[in-house]
Amino acid sequence: MSLEKITAAIIDEAKAECEQIMNTARTKSSGTINTLEKRIVEETEVAVRDAEEESKKIVSRRRSVADIDSRKIVLARKQELIEHCFAEAVAYITSIDEDRYVDFLTRAGQAAGVVKGELIFNEKERAAIGARVTEALNRAVPGGEFTLSAETRNLRGGYMLRSGQVYINNSVEAMVDEKRRELTAEVASILFPPAEAEK
Repeated sequence: MSLEKITAAIIDEAKAECEQIMNTARTKSSGTINTLEKRIVEETEVAVRDAEEESKKIVSRRRSVADIDSRKIVLARKQELIEHCFAEAVAYITSIDEDRYVDFLTRAGQAAGVVKGELIFNEKERAAIGARVTEALNRAVPGGEFTLSAETRNLRGGYMLRSGQVYINNSVEAMVDEKRRELTAEVASILFPPAEAEK
């Protein structure tokens, strides 16, 4: 056999072997690519699902926070309205007919349970009704020895009753504030009836 034929045979054999190796490599790489593609699809689906679930959780948490915040805002507004009602009560009491107002303040003094002391009004009420309330209280309390103080205080209405070292706060705002504890629930139920809350 000539050298050329031997060389050609070796080249043919090498080509065949090379083709076989290439075919095997193609088959393996095709399987690997398919496996990788399948894995990428699966992992992408899992990632998308996880992201959607996390998104729902975030939205739910934010909605819960928003619900809590909105309830806080509504509650604060309701409290403001209740406060306004009590402030209006003070304004109403101090603006009622003078005879009724003097009677109201006299009864507050009677309820104090003391028989003597000084009545300290704000400047305006001291001049307008101070003497009347003092006289009425002296008549209403047996043995009453009440005097109108020259001192004035920064009160919206009513007076401070100084009896010795003891001060009894008969200011209108203090009386309304005392009733606030008893009446807040009732005022709230009038302003915000349950049927309105259900709408």
